[in-house]
Amino acid sequence: MKQLSKYIELYRPPHLHLRIQDEADAPDIFTLVQSEQQRLSQTLPWPMSVRHQNDTLNTIKQNRQLFAQGTSAVYVIRWDGKIAGIVGFNTIDGDEAVIGYWIASAFEGKSVAYNAVSALVDWYAKEGELKTFIIKCSVENPRSNRLAQRLGFYLHHLEPQGEKIGQRFLDQNIYYYSPSDKSAG
Repeated sequence: MKQLSKYIELYRPPHLHLRIQDEADAPDIFTLVQSEQQRLSQTLPWPMSVRHQNDTLNTIKQNRQLFAQGTSAVYVIRWDGKIAGIVGFNTIDGDEAVIGYWIASAFEGKSVAYNAVSALVDWYAKEGELKTFIIKCSVENPRSNRLAQRLGFYLHHLEPQGEKIGQRFLDQNIYYYSPSDKSAG
């Protein structure tokens, strides 16, 4: 089990602040998810299941437990002090982590997701906690595919029908990045 307690928050001046989700974040995150629900549901499987603020609160509590266990690390993205979305390691297994993220539409095109993911990868890699990072995204999500490529991840493989979004199964591109393997990209 990893001891992640020193990874509570990260600042990358001048705009970015990442902090492990807190129960006090539930109202603001719930409101943001509700306002973005239709858009997020195009590329993520869970937004339509968020119906009440308690759904968000329960997810935050679960994420905090997983963080304490060293198997996940989910952060609130604040950009210039405003909640812009979520970034984190959905799963941590040994020295490998699967990255997940979403940002509100008002923050698209400002390199928020790029800065959040790169800060998180840099932070954990520099500390030697993680060595391999994975991004899974639908082939129908060009923004996430471009982000993975821009971050220096390489396409490892295509997973046919890798994720169910609504009533459809979508193929997923699986991207890998290992800072120590400069020949990968």
